[in-house]
Amino acid sequence: MKTNFKKWNLVWGIPAIFLFFVLLAIRLGLLDSDTPKSPIPTSPQMAKPAESWLNIYQNNQKIGTVHRKFYHLEKGGYQTEESIVMNIRTMGITQSLHVSTQSELNPNMSFSSFVFELNSSQFRFSARGYVGKDKLIVFSGLPHAQRKTIFPIKDFPHISGNIYEAAFMGGLAKNRSREFTIFDPSTMGIKAIAVNRDADEVIPIMGKRVLTHKFCADFMGTKNCAWLNKDGEILKETGLMGLSMEKVSPEKAQEGMPFSSSADLTEMASISSNRIIDHPSKLKKIDLKIEGMKHHYMLDGGRQTFRKNILSIVKENIPHAYGKNLAVPPAVRPYLLASALVQSDHVQLLEAASQIVSSADSPWTKAQKITAWVHQNIEKKPVLSVPNALEVLKNKMGDCNEHAVLTAALLRASGIPAQIEIGLVYLNGRFYYHAWNLVYLGEWITIDSVFNQIPADVTHIRLIRGEGSDQLDLLGVLGKIKLEVLSISYD
Repeated sequence: MKTNFKKWNLVWGIPAIFLFFVLLAIRLGLLDSDTPKSPIPTSPQMAKPAESWLNIYQNNQKIGTVHRKFYHLEKGGYQTEESIVMNIRTMGITQSLHVSTQSELNPNMSFSSFVFELNSSQFRFSARGYVGKDKLIVFSGLPHAQRKTIFPIKDFPHISGNIYEAAFMGGLAKNRSREFTIFDPSTMGIKAIAVNRDADEVIPIMGKRVLTHKFCADFMGTKNCAWLNKDGEILKETGLMGLSMEKVSPEKAQEGMPFSSSADLTEMASISSNRIIDHPSKLKKIDLKIEGMKHHYMLDGGRQTFRKNILSIVKENIPHAYGKNLAVPPAVRPYLLASALVQSDHVQLLEAASQIVSSADSPWTKAQKITAWVHQNIEKKPVLSVPNALEVLKNKMGDCNEHAVLTAALLRASGIPAQIEIGLVYLNGRFYYHAWNLVYLGEWITIDSVFNQIPADVTHIRLIRGEGSDQLDLLGVLGKIKLEVLSISYD
């Protein structure tokens, strides 16, 4: 399909970010190790080299490099540094992404502290954290607007730079598996991941054939494998949709890469529609057959009904009789609260909300004004970032996940409960991954500030709802969903 920026700028870049982190950020995150049923021995020392380089490929085309450093500390334990540079093509535009992580490990490879930074052309995100007695304490955001988050933990967390190294150090036997829980600083979320030890394999690396230990991880139904040498060093790693890494010499790693080398990840993750839908905003109902999902996620509920692989979505009716005062039930009140990426209690967002709406406005009017303001004032531009409302307000640009976090923050700052929904939306013959909002106005109503729609049109297919770690659930369905439009009806 011919690339057209005017078309692409309305869809979400989530495949690029999530595909990147499914391959790499599992290693960048923290590993909260569940207590095994039987003791797992650890090696007294890791014999990995002090420095190593890997190239990142997409369908055998170089798109990035990884530079890793591993130090033995005099006091015992280790220090690791990892720097990643990638060129990622999404929504027809290639952008550079820089990610760095530093961490300190205890002698048994348990985690002590970390510093994480992600930088792209316009956006920055940073997080740092350390482990207390029974909690993980994380500070996220830029220095002028850091937010402290405390995660209760049952066991002392581990980080080895990679879950495969943790499994290697733990002496995982062949054909056995072990479950870890990863903390991903890019989403401030914790998720379970299972690692299995496969049969050893001989693979070619840097012109030599090397006997390796093979480990594979199953994360939300997505398989990712790594090959480690006898010293526990990762030599090769493969992920979904053509992404892989392989150890190379420093000279090979520092060779340049074509800036526009990669395939468009947004296009790769999209789903072709079996029929053209004219004027989606005028649809009253859509019926689809949906397959390829082991779990039904949040397909059923609200305006969506899911029965025997048939999904029906109906357009919501918007009552216009909302009063000035909104009664918020206890179950809805959590969606008024700020979070690490939706900083609705920050003074800058409170001031911005007060300039968009007035205290005399009804909740319905506030929702309309905020949706329209975000639509008009946030440039529709693909960015590679960890979307957080403060940065979006500052830079006034982004794709749909930036629109969604800012809309949620402004609504909450105005006293309106709001959530984020993630799924698919129809556009020009295909269904693309997308994010929008849910607003509480006496009942939950979908809104989309990218399209300036209240309610959002019925081609918005909700897969999951939530922010941060909830969005990682999409990894289980990328490239697997099959859709067939069965019928549509118009107003």
